[in-house]
Amino acid sequence: MKARIIILIWFTLIALLLIIGIYSCSANYHFTKFIQKGGKIDTTERIVNVEKTIRVNGKDSLIVLKVPTTCPEVKIPPSRLERRIEYRLKRDTMRLVKFQTKWKVKEVVKIAKTENKSNWWVWLLVGFVASFLVRQVGIALMKRL
Repeated sequence: MKARIIILIWFTLIALLLIIGIYSCSANYHFTKFIQKGGKIDTTERIVNVEKTIRVNGKDSLIVLKVPTTCPEVKIPPSRLERRIEYRLKRDTMRLVKFQTKWKVKEVVKIAKTENKSNWWVWLLVGFVASFLVRQVGIALMKRL
């Protein structure tokens, strides 16, 4: 007896949930929410071909009519998640560009330093050779006198 009552209660609860789920909101409700959130429906005129088959004197005839109609195109505004994804993509690309330019600048500075770097040891060697030559020339001149 108790099992039948429990099954009956579960059955009625599931039936009520299904009925509420089916009849809870209509298409009109969703359409008004769509309009409230900024959705727009643009209508543009397009030409649609309509074919008709007509029997004339026992033979089939095919008539093609061009009928102008208005076909609505729905423009759905981006959702909150789509906006977040777009923002993250922009942010990440900006970070990537910033990172790449930082390393390019470092490479350019490094190359400029190596190219413009004066070789001080070459100048030191030239100075020692010049002082040695001056001293030797001075000694040779002193011996002549």
